Amino acid sequence: MTSIFNLVYQLLKWLSKISGFTYREINIIVYFIIIPSFFIFLISRILKQKYIIIGFLLLVLVLLLLVPDFKLFSSQLFDKSVSFLNSFNNIGLNYIQASVVICVIIPVIIIISLFYLKKNLPQS
Repeated sequence: MTSIFNLVYQLLKWLSKISGFTYREINIIVYFIIIPSFFIFLISRILKQKYIIIGFLLLVLVLLLLVPDFKLFSSQLFDKSVSFLNSFNNIGLNYIQASVVICVIIPVIIIISLFYLKKNLPQS
């Protein structure tokens, strides 16, 4: 699990370096905007309802416009995310293990499930 964590960490650091955003900002952009947007996009394709992804993206845009300081917001949300992941110590997962399960394994399972669902639903 440590190698997966380190790989993702290095990828996020690289994205931070090339984008000019801080590591915390990139982390929030990826895990709270990009990945959920991809889930919603797949769901809207499965349901053949474009308004779902459009509505979600408009909601994200409005919420981002309401945030006066994205760097501060990202830092605070990142700290809350770290606390959430550290809470898994109660069930025997350390921060790295919880990060991999919650931020890598579960999203991959969701994506695979959504692709499977899309492929196996009857076409109308």
